[in-house]
Amino acid sequence: MEFLKNNYEKVILSVVLLGLAVAAVLLLTWVGNEKRALEEIEQGIIQVPPKPLKPVDLSTNEMVLQRLVKASNLHLSGEHNLFNPVQWQKMPDGRLIPLRTGREIGAGALTVTHITPLYLKVEYEGTAGTGDGLQYRFKVAREAEKTPSKRIPTTLSVTSVGQKNPVFVLKELKPKDEPTEFSLEMVEDKDVVVVTRDKPYVNVAGYSADLKYDPERLTFMGKRVGDSLVFAGDTNKIVAITATNVTVQATSTKRTTVPYTPTP
Repeated sequence: MEFLKNNYEKVILSVVLLGLAVAAVLLLTWVGNEKRALEEIEQGIIQVPPKPLKPVDLSTNEMVLQRLVKASNLHLSGEHNLFNPVQWQKMPDGRLIPLRTGREIGAGALTVTHITPLYLKVEYEGTAGTGDGLQYRFKVAREAEKTPSKRIPTTLSVTSVGQKNPVFVLKELKPKDEPTEFSLEMVEDKDVVVVTRDKPYVNVAGYSADLKYDPERLTFMGKRVGDSLVFAGDTNKIVAITATNVTVQATSTKRTTVPYTPTP
């Protein structure tokens, strides 16, 4: 006991140091165990295969892209009535016609049903008289004349080179004794044409046209340049006719060309 009394501090210190040594040994063991546990956990995480991700639904996005690629045009004109209310026109017979394009009434509604060529024909008929009174006779048809009486075929005569009638001037005879070929200069356009006993001169001098106006159920037959057409409360004058169209001019000076499509 005397020894403990004299050395109790050393004994306590020795016990503490021994406890510390034991704690250090136990700490090393514990650290090793924890390290191994962590490694096992890590290996477990790495070795487990990941679950595949669910595919993302992009259908709505693809639809939007398709709309951008094939964008629909916004039509603010045309036959719809959202911004274009339709005007209706009452016809003299009481019918109502929708005015969608602006060509349902007026000159735009004219239709050419037929175009007929009008010919200038000069045909050699023979001679009349003898000697100095010898005449060369030609049958002339002028279908394009404005005056109806002048459209009737008539016989015109000339006696010598240089003589003139209302249609032509005789320019040359071949042969001179008993001619079979005649060179004629047309009075209207100064063209020189040749007429023989077997071959008359035939040329298109103009056209006449048949037209109809469906909104008022009107027909205009055999109309020529200069004729007037009354429809839609206005007077339209024919100013030109070709083989493919008819041009009319209203009193307001507006011109409209109506195409002609022959029936097959």
